[in-house]
Amino acid sequence: MRVRISSRSVATSIRSSVSSNVNKAFSPVAVQELTSFFRDHGPNITVLTGAGVSTDSAIPDYRGENGTYTLNPDYKPIFYQAFVASNEARHRYWARSFFGFPPIMTTQPNPTHFALTALQQPTRGYIRTLITQNVDGLHQKAGTTDVVELHGSLHRVQCMSCEHEQDRSEFQKILADMNPEWDALLQSQTSSSLYSRMNADGDVELLTPEQQQQQQQQQHQQTRNKLLDYRSFRYPTCSHCGSGHYKPNVVFFGENVPVRVKEHTYQAILESDGLLIIGSSLATYSAFRLVKLAKDTGLPIAIINLGPSRGDPLASLRYDVPSTPLLRAVADQLGLGPIPGEIKHRKRSLNVVGS
Repeated sequence: MRVRISSRSVATSIRSSVSSNVNKAFSPVAVQELTSFFRDHGPNITVLTGAGVSTDSAIPDYRGENGTYTLNPDYKPIFYQAFVASNEARHRYWARSFFGFPPIMTTQPNPTHFALTALQQPTRGYIRTLITQNVDGLHQKAGTTDVVELHGSLHRVQCMSCEHEQDRSEFQKILADMNPEWDALLQSQTSSSLYSRMNADGDVELLTPEQQQQQQQQQHQQTRNKLLDYRSFRYPTCSHCGSGHYKPNVVFFGENVPVRVKEHTYQAILESDGLLIIGSSLATYSAFRLVKLAKDTGLPIAIINLGPSRGDPLASLRYDVPSTPLLRAVADQLGLGPIPGEIKHRKRSLNVVGS
């Protein structure tokens, strides 16, 4: 079964399926309803999170107001089949990731991440398992345990031949050593002249050499940066087997979710007493099928998401509000104390079709 392939038809179906149970107002009633949801179904609630959870950490989502697909409807992610078969596709991906990964390393959890950690406290916990579609590792950084990464993690790379794994931060150093001109641009703090936008998957949209030159002319730069082409970007073969190519340990578009991960998420749903979805439109079937399973099992379902969600008709509670203020208010009602963390947003930037 193919997963993580979504289209405009899916987005259209999401918009058309919004049901009357959607509460767009952040109100005391919403706080009381969600507080009761935790009290009635904890400590055995499963949480499913999506890209919307990390937007308050300045990582863009896909379909929100400033999402990748919203600002650039023609955006084309790298597909699994292309990455495996094409040397050029690998050049393009690793060049993009080289600039996109450093912000991922330094990004901090936001209050939603910390609220979910508080809701999982051993002594007064309400959450058992957290399933995330995100690949940024922010739930773990906030202290949440029993996290299932449905689509993998950006913090590891794996050889496609022998499955040897390596830490992504160490791999970043190898890429820097192999590409001194690119690294010099990254270290000079002028790398924004090479790309237009960071994406939710931890890469950036590179400008072609022609677009770089045009941007320099428009900005009337006196000192011209060297024009770089992603096809010149070098990447290593596997240090273990010597011939395989590394791939980020994430599920690319068009790739299957590993069987062990799928079985783990199924079991988590079957053993739960409730399901809470936060920050996801559920456009990818790998996530939506978990909500369908919960519904078929008779679990109560609650959704917090800005904008329509594919799971809206299946939910008994639905809130079209930001997750941070709602979860902070719920945590206060449950006596969990102040929730730490700051809300940060990147400046909205023009989404140029890159190379």
